[in-house]
Amino acid sequence: MKKRIVFIINPISGTRHSDDIESIVRKELSADVFDISFRYTERQGHGGEIAEEEVRDGVDIVAAVGGDGTINEVASKLVGTGTALAVVPHGSGNGLAYHLHIPISLKKSIKIINNLNIIDIDTCLVNGRNFFSIAGIGFDAKVAYDFSRDVQRGFQNYLKYIIKNFFTYKTSKYHITTTNQDIDTEAFFITFANSSQWGYNIKIAPQASVQDGKLNLCICHRPMFVKMLNIDLPFLLSDHFDKSTLVKYVECEKAVITSRDGKPIYLHIDGDAAGLTDTVTLEVLPKSLKTIIPLFV
Repeated sequence: MKKRIVFIINPISGTRHSDDIESIVRKELSADVFDISFRYTERQGHGGEIAEEEVRDGVDIVAAVGGDGTINEVASKLVGTGTALAVVPHGSGNGLAYHLHIPISLKKSIKIINNLNIIDIDTCLVNGRNFFSIAGIGFDAKVAYDFSRDVQRGFQNYLKYIIKNFFTYKTSKYHITTTNQDIDTEAFFITFANSSQWGYNIKIAPQASVQDGKLNLCICHRPMFVKMLNIDLPFLLSDHFDKSTLVKYVECEKAVITSRDGKPIYLHIDGDAAGLTDTVTLEVLPKSLKTIIPLFV
């Protein structure tokens, strides 16, 4: 019996809007193995609604075609179900795809689905919302917040907010409670890493795994600009950020983070702004999502 697969496509994700995704899928995916259908998102959140419908209908695989936001919407409705996720990266950062060694090439990422190599990966909750690659608070969340309020998109505009906030964003004081310890710390940002990737193949947590049942909390102190350019940035770009003196890693299954200085906490989820909060609760859901990955990684 053929496997039923539906491609949920965000038509405005990333920069490759001219790709004829349907024809590429029909060329690269085996018609002998798969019964293929396509659906397109029309608004934010629509990908999740479609995925939920397809799960109820008993589809075998949902392929999310888009960036990290689209992946998050779709995958959130597949957690704990028998429906597998296929990641077809078609956005900008593509953090989960990079971590899982899924090719950024549209043709290659579709072609690997033919092998039906399915593993169970960890997923996570932050304040009750799912994330799959990373979430975080502090500097990068403030950048995401500013960027989300601007009508202009694109990496160049995103870079504008990175530079602006680097010089204006102040560190905050946090209290972190995990199962095993309590930590009081000051941080420029704290990343909650299920996977290793920030996106763009930049590894914020090189040791992170999506199959170990743990989150890596990456507590990063404010870098000095010159030191960052000469030492910390090369560490980050060479997959050795864990060697930087700026950063401390804490492994946990659950955590609660609160502000110690009364400042609102900026939060992002898989790179998208998630507003402000006063408390962050984190939990790992071990091996809760069936996911297709390449045969050899």
